[in-house]
Amino acid sequence: MTPHRPRYNAVVEWKRGWSAVVGTILLLAFTACGAAEPSTDASPEATPPGDSASAAESESPEVRPEPADSFLAWLEASRKPDVDAACEVLTDELVERMLAEMAATGFPGVDTCEDMIELTADLYRAAGSSAEVSIEVQEATDTDAVLFVTYTDSGNCGTVVMAWETGKWMITEQTEECDGD
Repeated sequence: MTPHRPRYNAVVEWKRGWSAVVGTILLLAFTACGAAEPSTDASPEATPPGDSASAAESESPEVRPEPADSFLAWLEASRKPDVDAACEVLTDELVERMLAEMAATGFPGVDTCEDMIELTADLYRAAGSSAEVSIEVQEATDTDAVLFVTYTDSGNCGTVVMAWETGKWMITEQTEECDGD
């Protein structure tokens, strides 16, 4: 009967009904919270002039971000929200799945990735949810990566599957939250 009780219940209901979408969205990206920095050992001056193929190859490792860094960048963008940066690294298939999950859990008016990112950023802010995560790289190749992400405050976790496409790490529809969350 206190004035704060209905707000608390709304937050609890939001967490219950929204956990699948939130878990998936949260598992997708914030890039500055503890991931290793890319190596900067190679220098372009070490490449003989006129050998542009070798120069591009030697620069690739220092320019290309690590998958964990890319996830953290996405997470940061999704919380600000910077909808363009957050949406550009989600595959179309993942966005479609997330929008369907949102509609099924009581958010039927959310029709675009941008709407979804704005709404979830507002919900996280209202709930006071931290974006602090721990990331374990389970697999990583030049083209694919699998991260296990755990949110420090909530304990929510999941597997983030990423693919290197069009010059950036994309978060794919194979991303899933942990069983039971």
